Amino acid sequence: MAPSSGFVPQRRRSGLLTEQLEGEVLLYVEPSHQAFCLNPTAARVWKAIDGQRDVGAIAERVSLEPEIVAGALREMGESGLLEAVTDLPSVDLSRRRLMRAGLIAIPFIMAITVPRAAEAASCVTGLPGTPCDATHHCCTGVCNESAGTCG
Repeated sequence: MAPSSGFVPQRRRSGLLTEQLEGEVLLYVEPSHQAFCLNPTAARVWKAIDGQRDVGAIAERVSLEPEIVAGALREMGESGLLEAVTDLPSVDLSRRRLMRAGLIAIPFIMAITVPRAAEAASCVTGLPGTPCDATHHCCTGVCNESAGTCG
């Protein structure tokens, strides 16, 4: 049974950065500092979302079963990539069904941990051989306390 074709997905309108990567799409949600990688199937669905097509029209456009499209849209909605997800019944995306559709890579969306700027900053102090103690940490995370230098 095909999911409701009344649902017309809308991409998140603000705070979303998009990057195309060899068949996949990388999305970064600025307010939550979360990044998501859409596999090639989900990327095709994402590209077909235009705010006018319903689930059935998207499925036809990307040559997938409506249940597969609904599953991808559900994950996008749960990840905060869509404005709202309504009228999508739960769908049976069994491994056998996905394999028949030629989709082995599940889930459709992979969350990626994104460090905040302070966490991602390059280490400029505490290089090997430099002094270290309880207040001066080493980039390597290893302080030879007896010698008082970073290892």
